[in-house]
Amino acid sequence: MAPALLLVPAALASFVLAFGTGVELVRFTSLRPLLRGMPEPEGPEAHQGWLAAFQDRGVLAPLAWDLGLLLLFVGQHSLMATEAVKVWLSRYFGVLQRSLYVACTALALQMNGKERERQKY
Repeated sequence: MAPALLLVPAALASFVLAFGTGVELVRFTSLRPLLRGMPEPEGPEAHQGWLAAFQDRGVLAPLAWDLGLLLLFVGQHSLMATEAVKVWLSRYFGVLQRSLYVACTALALQMNGKERERQKY
């Protein structure tokens, strides 16, 4: 029973990391940081938020970087979901295999958020 109780902190840490990543994803997908500092459009352009953001060259380079980091997430997520990697992780980490998978996925997503914070649109 005691060894099983030692797994609780690792699983809880994985949950907290995944939950925090979900919060960061909501922040990341919001339009507000992209449009900060841009003049408020008037008239028919008022409802073209994303289109206005894409016309700003200062948005395109960070967007390309974000897409690269998104590809990193997709690659990591897909690789760790393969059966061969699952078997290998289960052999070395046991029941913590799933927690490690969730933690690595959350870290890949948070890399994107940290880079975005560094750039400060």
